[in-house]
Amino acid sequence: MAFSILRTMRELAFPPRHLNCRRSLWLDTLSLLRERGRGHRESGGFLLGRLGGGKRTVEAFLPYDDVDPNSLTGAILFDGSKMDTVWERCRREGLEVISDVHTHPGGVGQSQTDRDNPMIPEVGHVALIVPNFADRAYLPGDIGIYEYQGRRRWIDRSRDGARYFAVRRFA
Repeated sequence: MAFSILRTMRELAFPPRHLNCRRSLWLDTLSLLRERGRGHRESGGFLLGRLGGGKRTVEAFLPYDDVDPNSLTGAILFDGSKMDTVWERCRREGLEVISDVHTHPGGVGQSQTDRDNPMIPEVGHVALIVPNFADRAYLPGDIGIYEYQGRRRWIDRSRDGARYFAVRRFA
């Protein structure tokens, strides 16, 4: 009972956003992106978690190159035939792919390749772009946030930043 009251009070003070992630997990994800990109190539991965009540909660990060060891070539060339590994992990852990994240050498805008090739071509899927090969700890106001609408159309949520994506001590 006390836990339920505390959760309600916390959600009143810090309402959940569309996308939510524990701060420690987000910082670990950025560190892995930085390490795997080595400061000169794009890196990325899937953010796994749970959907519920109109919000997405990140619980794990699965790097692209853990699924497809040949995916980081400078740009990201991910072999979609290897997605069975992703779906198996999701089934095993009761999770879903709720977002993807990848780095760019400069800014946070989507490339034409990003727009034309969503990692998960499902309406509502969220793609995050971290600038400068994740050279530091970027927060939601500093990254690209794009929501897929189907048929190669996206809504740019980047300006909504922290109103759309919350990175907190708790998710």
